[in-house]
Amino acid sequence: MRELVGFHHVALSVSNRDASAAWYAEVLGFTERFREESPHRKVSVMTFPSGGYGVAVVEHVDGGQARFDPRTRGLDHLALTVDSRDELDRWAKHLTAAGVEHSDPIENPTGAILNFKDPDGISLALFWERTESPPPHTSESLDLS
Repeated sequence: MRELVGFHHVALSVSNRDASAAWYAEVLGFTERFREESPHRKVSVMTFPSGGYGVAVVEHVDGGQARFDPRTRGLDHLALTVDSRDELDRWAKHLTAAGVEHSDPIENPTGAILNFKDPDGISLALFWERTESPPPHTSESLDLS
């Protein structure tokens, strides 16, 4: 058996396919590749601006209406990659201008992360991974409280 080579796409259950597809396009720059509808669901498959598959938003016609909760087993969050720390800061400004509530970029041992949510409350993040080696961490240098 060959090893896996990466993710093809992530499908997110949403309350309204059309509204979510518009939000992912307007705020994150995704492009809709195609739509499908059946009596049970409505789907919009979207690509990254560079063209690769990215996110599918799926409205289950007979599905529940509970808001997303990352503490429920399943998806905790979806993290997308940015190329630089400066790009992460530019995204923070873009999200603010788009009216999207978000964290400040949060430094961690491998880079920095910016957290926000889509209209259904699905937890999303933008992540910049540092290319140089991070400094070694000891229990004294980490806040473990």
